[in-house]
Amino acid sequence: MTDDRDTGYEVELGHPLVGASPDATLEDPEFELTFVGGIPVSGEPVPYFVARGRDREALDEFLDDHVNIECFESVSDGPEGRLYRCKWATHEGDIISAIRECDGIVRRMVGTRYGWSLSVYFASNELTTRFHDACLSRDIDIDVRRVEPARLDERHPPDSDLSEKQLAALRLAFERGYFETPKETGLDDIASRLGITEQALSQRLRRALRHLVGSAIDDIDDIDRDSRSE
Repeated sequence: MTDDRDTGYEVELGHPLVGASPDATLEDPEFELTFVGGIPVSGEPVPYFVARGRDREALDEFLDDHVNIECFESVSDGPEGRLYRCKWATHEGDIISAIRECDGIVRRMVGTRYGWSLSVYFASNELTTRFHDACLSRDIDIDVRRVEPARLDERHPPDSDLSEKQLAALRLAFERGYFETPKETGLDDIASRLGITEQALSQRLRRALRHLVGSAIDDIDDIDRDSRSE
């Protein structure tokens, strides 16, 4: 029997796009929101998403109308997709609160017009069971597709290939509120604290964010290839 001290559990599940008003966005076959793992510098989640879709204005309207999103901003935009930072409106009894209460780690979270697809890691069988029971008791609609033992270190976190300088710049920018809306600090303050120029900081942040978005896009492509091969 597998020892929980060395191995946790990977749970793959589906969840409806609750809280979203039906509109043209959900009719777009290219509509997709992919969670980008952030750097854990506080107890709060860091919800970054890469969005794909034909109509960018419709994507903004979708996020604006979603009950679980208090506010959002576009961080960067390109042909591969638009990177958003969103502020959660976590409600007691929703799936995110259940995951957090059971110390779950969201490894993958992709939303399409058909709903969310999540892969969540729990450190023990007890926590996995507690999460499942919490969803049942709160009438949280989940479709459990796979549960299997998984080591947390089998996959590298999305920031594992960032340089120390890039990681330090992102961490300080986040801690000082640079990504907040409105911004709580400017590039000049962060650059001064790091002892570099504003131009050097801007380039460093851009490269780091490009790496995170590129990693997310690669993960999406891997998932697409796996689904086509099944």
